[in-house]
Amino acid sequence: MSRLLWEFLKNSWLSLLLAAAAAYLLGSLNSAIIVTRLTSKEDIRSYGSGNAGATNVLRSKGKLPALLTTLGDLLKSLLAVLIGGWLLGHLNLYYTGAESLRVAPEEAVLIGQYLAGLFCILGHLYPVYFGFKGGKGVLTALGMMLILDWRVALICLGFFIVVVAIWRMVSLGSVVAAVLLPIFTCVFRALVDRQSGGTVWFCTAMAILIGAILIFKHIPNIKRILNGTESKLGSKKA
Repeated sequence: MSRLLWEFLKNSWLSLLLAAAAAYLLGSLNSAIIVTRLTSKEDIRSYGSGNAGATNVLRSKGKLPALLTTLGDLLKSLLAVLIGGWLLGHLNLYYTGAESLRVAPEEAVLIGQYLAGLFCILGHLYPVYFGFKGGKGVLTALGMMLILDWRVALICLGFFIVVVAIWRMVSLGSVVAAVLLPIFTCVFRALVDRQSGGTVWFCTAMAILIGAILIFKHIPNIKRILNGTESKLGSKKA
């Protein structure tokens, strides 16, 4: 990390804290739990896989609740990332004197967006409003990446769709997308956009961290995939 970037982060602690807190609280608004409670007065975590995510809602409650869950998770992530970028890239400049440190506004925005995206995912995984038991963060990560790099988001989504179409396992598609996330982030930042080494390093490191979190949350699924017992789309889950 360069000295200028370190100085910027050190002097921007309040904006960093606000961005992380706002994103975490937004992420904690788990759409699967909220939708199922509003539509059926029940907790989705008591059904199917017990996961508070769109796939379990689809299997347990149907297409419309699953669609609402998907939209909710995407929108909260988009909003969190926009707020994080604004806090670090605009509001922050008024009281830190960041321009004097020669940190480009777009770099400050990028830091805020990645930070907010990460904490929105953590809020989704461990929601403060719902006993810290949430979903697995795939849709939240997709919403985040649609703003940070829509090309990476669409490529990962494309691989996800192909994998699910062939093997009918959402978990397998999610793991494949999580593995590809840092790879394509690095490729586009370094080889296509030819950004600075610091920016490439930061974006790739954050993508690795987010991908690792998604894979970690899918460890039980990975074990079932290897054992041949993972549920497939269209199958009935006890």
